[in-house]
Amino acid sequence: MKRVSTAMEQALVFLSRKDYSRRELKIALKKKGFSEAEIEETVERLGEWGYVDDRVFAASEIDRFLQAGKSRAFIKYRLELSGVPALIIEEEMAKNYPPEKEEEVLRAWWSKLRGRLRGREPVIKEKTKWARKLLTAGFPRESVQACFEQEQQDSDS
Repeated sequence: MKRVSTAMEQALVFLSRKDYSRRELKIALKKKGFSEAEIEETVERLGEWGYVDDRVFAASEIDRFLQAGKSRAFIKYRLELSGVPALIIEEEMAKNYPPEKEEEVLRAWWSKLRGRLRGREPVIKEKTKWARKLLTAGFPRESVQACFEQEQQDSDS
């Protein structure tokens, strides 16, 4: 196996496996022992070529996590950890995952949880578990509460 000799070669190897934010790529190259100057030059050049773009990375991650049924809060947190600038996160979230879409995702989670009951009514312990799971997944408390209120209305009618 050929040994990688430059930061550019190593960066291209990394990028051939998965997408990286600028910050993630810098960290990965630093772990491989490349100098700060070499890393900066490499990441800048890759950015100019369009191989590393935080906006494209954010849009891709939002789509990936949305397909996995993740909440807006979860996705925002993951993008922040990846080093995507806050302005890009806000713009891409508004464009690719508006709050209305999160309601759809939450309803899909809710339907899945309800479906496991096979028509019977959930007991308090199950409802508590559902609430904890949805809140831990990052869904807004008000939206989770609305699911429970709708559930109550449906069972009363």
